[in-house]
Amino acid sequence: MQEMIENLLEYGYIILFFYSLGGGMVGILAAAVLSSSGKLDLYLCIGLAFLGNVLGSTLLFIVGKYYKKELAPYLKKHRRKFALATIKIKKYGVSLLIIQKFVYGLKTFIPIAAALARYNFMKFFIVNTLASLLWAVLLGYLGFVFGYLIETIFNKLGEYPYIAPLFLVFLILVLWFYLSRFSKK
Repeated sequence: MQEMIENLLEYGYIILFFYSLGGGMVGILAAAVLSSSGKLDLYLCIGLAFLGNVLGSTLLFIVGKYYKKELAPYLKKHRRKFALATIKIKKYGVSLLIIQKFVYGLKTFIPIAAALARYNFMKFFIVNTLASLLWAVLLGYLGFVFGYLIETIFNKLGEYPYIAPLFLVFLILVLWFYLSRFSKK
């Protein structure tokens, strides 16, 4: 844990940007906690997380739209999940694009599914940009405000190293159950 914090302090802004390309929820929260203790600049962290998230989601949309044939072999196992996501995009559109920013595991599926559903690129880009801004500001400020509490929790988790893997297994099981249950015919 201490080594991770030292790496974040040394390369924090770069790590945050690249981590935000693929989602970055934990990254922005960690950066905000470090900002609350004065080790990083909160506004720069929010800005970099925002830019990385917009760029990552937009690239996923472009890959889904223009490289569908090349992507097909990798999507073969997840056809039902993408079909469900495509149906949900057509039904809920804007609200799903906003909500997916806050749900771990959907950040990769939804932009690709939006592209496969032939969602308008400009509409996607505008909604994605606003959702990413909301995501970065909300998580940045929440991490900053609750920085001391989060830091205390992580220190307690460091004393009990078996809790973090158990929580991770629980989270994976919940996501697997959700995706398997709602992607059936």
